[in-house]
Amino acid sequence: MKLYFNYSLDCETPVNTEYTGGMERESFFNGPDDWDAAEASVRGFAKQMQALGVIEGASLFVYPDVARHQKVLYCEMADMGIEVGLHLNGMRYSKLTGDDAKWLGSMSDDEQREALRMGKEDLEESLGREVQGYRACYGSANLHTLGICHDVGFTWTSNASNRHRPEFHSYWADSYRYTHHADAESNLVCGDLPLVEIPLTVGITVMFDEAIQHPLDLRAETTVDRVGENRERLRAVIEENLEDMEKQSIPLRTIIGGSHNTNPFGSESDFRAQNLDWVVRHTRELADERGLKFTPASFGTICDEVVPR
Repeated sequence: MKLYFNYSLDCETPVNTEYTGGMERESFFNGPDDWDAAEASVRGFAKQMQALGVIEGASLFVYPDVARHQKVLYCEMADMGIEVGLHLNGMRYSKLTGDDAKWLGSMSDDEQREALRMGKEDLEESLGREVQGYRACYGSANLHTLGICHDVGFTWTSNASNRHRPEFHSYWADSYRYTHHADAESNLVCGDLPLVEIPLTVGITVMFDEAIQHPLDLRAETTVDRVGENRERLRAVIEENLEDMEKQSIPLRTIIGGSHNTNPFGSESDFRAQNLDWVVRHTRELADERGLKFTPASFGTICDEVVPR
């Protein structure tokens, strides 16, 4: 049996760009320091994934404004075969202004449908190619989000499972944690839509923050004091998911990691680049221990492997 592996970057705008009028609409937004740092992060990521032998499992989720500003970069990445999907934040998108600028999970169905349609079309125009996948920024989504994604033409999505952050209108508590057909009326359960949701891998019992029961994920920016010198807690997240998939006889098994275009990937001395190395190493080793074939893959490839209902 194969174990599919993907690691992606969410590619966001630098802090205080012209797209938000020089000021962030919410004070907690983060992003790359500047456009040069953002490009260096993406190029370093591609180089590091290539060196690790997992470039087939590299994906980029990109804000439309980022792709428009760095069109040459993302067209080059797509030409290399790196998968590009839509990343959208309704509070930071230049085409959503005034009262229209709001968290996607707080929008009405019609508002969310129009925002996703517009973002998809905008990104496709910059890339000169069709975009098949979507990830909600900050996980901002509601019960109808995946059904709306299907309506506007996405074939797959990849979101943060089991996250409940009302301040971002991010509602994924107790969502199904493995690859599945989405449901039109709930983002929390399996359904019969052709759309395939491929959730990020997060801890089952391993928490980033015990106080709010926020599960640890595989993002590169988590500091060493939280994950261990040899990234033992990252390994624990991977291991307990593999054990649970085996216990439930899950037919299609995945480990899905993700990070941001804020990190100096490709820098051997930086803990964030080292975290990516460790995630790949731990996943390979744990797959071997369980007799699984470690298989780097795009989300599109994983989607194609799902047996149609």
